Amino acid sequence: MAEPLPAFRVDGLDLAGGGLIRLHGVIDEHPDLSFLTKLTGRVHVSLKGVRRINSFGVRSWIDAIRKVPESTHLEFIECPPPVIDQINMVAGFLGKGKVVSFYAPMTCEKCDVESNQLFQVAEVKRNNAKLPDVKCPKCGGKMEVDDLEDQYLLFIRDH
Repeated sequence: MAEPLPAFRVDGLDLAGGGLIRLHGVIDEHPDLSFLTKLTGRVHVSLKGVRRINSFGVRSWIDAIRKVPESTHLEFIECPPPVIDQINMVAGFLGKGKVVSFYAPMTCEKCDVESNQLFQVAEVKRNNAKLPDVKCPKCGGKMEVDDLEDQYLLFIRDH
């Protein structure tokens, strides 16, 4: 019988500086986030695999993100909706880091298709802080964000 996957894991961690790390799983009271305090250089942090963050996880994350060295440049990529929700609700959630790309929950009212669509922050800014049009893969109709768009994109104003 295969061992279950850990609730949280970090892939690609190289404390020598720079690179891409990927976070996966649930951020709660259990993960050791101290690796954040040891990052150096320009680091891309993919949050695509983060499924959930609870209140204990937010507290642990904030404690670690505040200790990231000043010289470290964090760029968060592939931020899923649970992460975007925390960025919008919790001041300082990213520390001095910036979101480069994020997923938004999209839905097609015509045919009930739902999907998370990846967007680039720079593209959204060029589009007057609005999501670009997304066509439904099933019917070709226009998909809409499955949330209040202005509320979901609050974090764009801070970038």
